[in-house]
Amino acid sequence: MERRDKRKMHYEEGADQHKPSSSELLRMMGGKSRHAGKGAKRSADSVIAVYRNRVTYTFIMDGEVASIHYDRRRHEIFFRGHNIRNMELSDKQKGALEAMKRVLAADEQGRAFLQSYSATLGRLLADK
Repeated sequence: MERRDKRKMHYEEGADQHKPSSSELLRMMGGKSRHAGKGAKRSADSVIAVYRNRVTYTFIMDGEVASIHYDRRRHEIFFRGHNIRNMELSDKQKGALEAMKRVLAADEQGRAFLQSYSATLGRLLADK
């Protein structure tokens, strides 16, 4: 049975409402998510989400879901949930972190994060 059908049955049985998904929570809190990139460069499997002082870029890398999360207020970058300050980064991971600059530059709301993200990434990579 599909998830949607289970949810419908859940409502019909008079049970409490379903718990909102992460994307529903993001929208309820005033955040926005959308496909990353434009035109021919747009990848159907990449999404950028912006909420207050945080931005998350989710994409496919090596056949698995990967994400880069940047917290502008704390000046921290996370790759697949791990602070890059505490990681030994591969060349491929460094490439993904650099690619996020292009994603931010191409996104209207992401541009507000570009300068700070670039400076934070440069500082963290220089420390390694």
